[in-house]
Amino acid sequence: KVNAKASPYVTHLPDALAHGVEVRGNCMALRVELDQTSGLASGVTYVAEGQAAHRMQRARFVAIAGYSIETPRLLLASASRRFPDGLCNDHDQVGRYVMVQGASQSAGRWPEELRMYKAPPPEVSSEQFYETDQSRGFARGFSIQTVSPLPIGWAEHVLADGHWGRALREYMRDYNHWATIGVLNELLPHPDNRITLADETDPYSQPIARMDYTLSGNDKANMAYSRKILTDILHAADAQDVLTIQRYAHLIGGARMGNSPENSVVDAQQRAWAVPNLFLADGSVCPTQGSANPALTIMALASRLAHGMASGAAMDDDPAVRAGRTPNTVRTARRRTTPVGGGSRR
Repeated sequence: KVNAKASPYVTHLPDALAHGVEVRGNCMALRVELDQTSGLASGVTYVAEGQAAHRMQRARFVAIAGYSIETPRLLLASASRRFPDGLCNDHDQVGRYVMVQGASQSAGRWPEELRMYKAPPPEVSSEQFYETDQSRGFARGFSIQTVSPLPIGWAEHVLADGHWGRALREYMRDYNHWATIGVLNELLPHPDNRITLADETDPYSQPIARMDYTLSGNDKANMAYSRKILTDILHAADAQDVLTIQRYAHLIGGARMGNSPENSVVDAQQRAWAVPNLFLADGSVCPTQGSANPALTIMALASRLAHGMASGAAMDDDPAVRAGRTPNTVRTARRRTTPVGGGSRR
């Protein structure tokens, strides 16, 4: 479906409702519950806005899609006797390896009117500087892409460069003479860039998320080099003036997928190592950043989960889950079979 603003009220939600999805709006998930006998997830406890009573929704499968801050926060808040440090956090991996992308942008001014607001902005992207080049002194790299901000976005760009008042008005009057390009830097995963639980609580008496993030020397070198390349491109095209701002975008990670429970939270099928009928269906599972918008990758992963559930593959690939056996037995059974994508539904 096509809509001018791609609203989910027009695109995804009508199809979901037509296929039997029940949406419970204005509800807060409080914790994922475990069955003490099988060790599997039994459902989610939640509370509706304006109500005091907690409700429990039982489920054969549970999928969390709160993204890179709220997904690890919910897991950490779902501590139990079996998981005293947070659900699926038996190896201290939940919340770690949160990543952003460097997203600096440079704008150039020319005497001709370019009118970058006209029509949809064409997406031109280059990965010439994406792979590691040891001569640059840092690992990984970045992509370069065209950016065509509308006037309000251009105002934000100029403000970020420190301009206000008369200078801002002059830049806005010259809007039609400017063109903008940007980068997406692959910043590296670090275990200390993480989500934990803060001492402060929200209106539901739940601990809010605390985020700790520090740029490494490699990250800073990557971004500095990319900003130089942006300005070099604009000067080579005879731009009369150049404005460069440092930005960040596209948070991912916090519950990454991997090949071992010792260094990841979920396997390649987005199934939690410790609770095999629990799935994570968002960008928190991404183990590395890349230099492109992650939205399509996240959509593909979610689609794979949904197809796995609709086809019954989430049960068929793991007979032990269907039988309700213990997690250790489940994990052994999964190794003897060929994993396929799973999903969640109530």
